[in-house]
Amino acid sequence: MSDTAGQGLVGRTALVTGASGGLGAAFADMLVSAGAAVALHYHNNEQKAIALAERFGGVGKRLCTVQGDLRTTDGPAAVCQHVEEGLGPIDILINNAGGWVEKPLLDTSVDEWDELMEADVRGSFLTIIGCAAGMKSRGWGRIVNLSTVAALSVATNEGAYGVAKAAVVMLTKTAAVELAEFGVTVNAIAPGWTLPYDSPNPPQPKDYPQSARVPDHRPGHATEVAAIARFLVSEEAGHITGQTIAVDGGLSAVLASSS
Repeated sequence: MSDTAGQGLVGRTALVTGASGGLGAAFADMLVSAGAAVALHYHNNEQKAIALAERFGGVGKRLCTVQGDLRTTDGPAAVCQHVEEGLGPIDILINNAGGWVEKPLLDTSVDEWDELMEADVRGSFLTIIGCAAGMKSRGWGRIVNLSTVAALSVATNEGAYGVAKAAVVMLTKTAAVELAEFGVTVNAIAPGWTLPYDSPNPPQPKDYPQSARVPDHRPGHATEVAAIARFLVSEEAGHITGQTIAVDGGLSAVLASSS
């Protein structure tokens, strides 16, 4: 991904949670391209995290990998401490890590419900806490949480997932209000159907017949989601906070009008 604004994040340190996933890799690419020092967090997939680091030139003074279970009480604080010891104070947090269950709400088991809430809500909450104190003390910070269009309108077979990500939307708004006076912004991105980082870009509509339900007739791409994050973590976005931006080709509008 090219950085159209130049090296606009030089001197900033960023933490991307769940960086070994399809969206996480796109966020990491965006941040590295913009000149930030970047920490690639992973939970279980160390191989993917290391491979991603190699893609950006390897671990060094401006890039590290960090393992941690963000659902545990002490996990996020330990991740943040590791990053700050290796790269410096965290200025940018992209809360990308989370879980997903594809089934109707009433078919979701209690264990699946609890796992979603821990991965999507508890993990994001604790990681914000781990980063926010330092951001407040320095008077600058950017936090971007990952939600979904299923949190904005009811989507088939994404009931519990939509509920968990709707909680992320409210977490975003509340944290934004509490941190605004300290120069810290908190926003969320709600992707629709999105192809991962390594997929062909731009997506070819002919390869995805199911995209007929999307108003622009194609899936999105992880780099398009990362482009929104690039703006939200910039200096220019300092007056934007508490917002959830859908990146979905108009899908959430269709879902809302049909619900």
